[in-house]
Amino acid sequence: MSRSLPSRAQTEPIAALIAVMAVVVGVGVYAVYAGNALPGGTDRGVEETTIDLVWKDIEDEDRGVFPAYEYESDTDAKMRDAIDRESLPYGKNVYIEIWAYDDGEPTVFAAAHFDSDGDSLGDQQITSSEADFGPPREAGEPDDTGIATRPISIEVEPADVRGGTLHVEVW
Repeated sequence: MSRSLPSRAQTEPIAALIAVMAVVVGVGVYAVYAGNALPGGTDRGVEETTIDLVWKDIEDEDRGVFPAYEYESDTDAKMRDAIDRESLPYGKNVYIEIWAYDDGEPTVFAAAHFDSDGDSLGDQQITSSEADFGPPREAGEPDDTGIATRPISIEVEPADVRGGTLHVEVW
């Protein structure tokens, strides 16, 4: 006959809960660390940051719209001047375009093209030859271009606000 004590191999419930919580916390800390250490852990690319910064530059802060009626043409120098050089990624070419539908047709209200130094390429600016409103493919754009779009409000005329798109390409 074995003599066993009723308290043998038993643990207090509080101690068991603390042990389980320690294991859960350890696994959680490891998951967070491993998630940050692995490459490709972020979905935010250069184009996403650029589109946010460009929108801050060109947005009418009081009304939250892009005032298209203040721009003379789709490749207006005012658009290029409104965008701060610090908003553009260093060492990357950037094409920015604002468009909306006007009388049922897609219309570009403003566009700007910057080289890798942040200098405007307004003198060499060419209108897009692509159906997707991207920059001209003759501009030296590679196939691995980062593209970001964002819905915005465009004030075509005073008090005439329409939905439009801010389109940014970075390469």
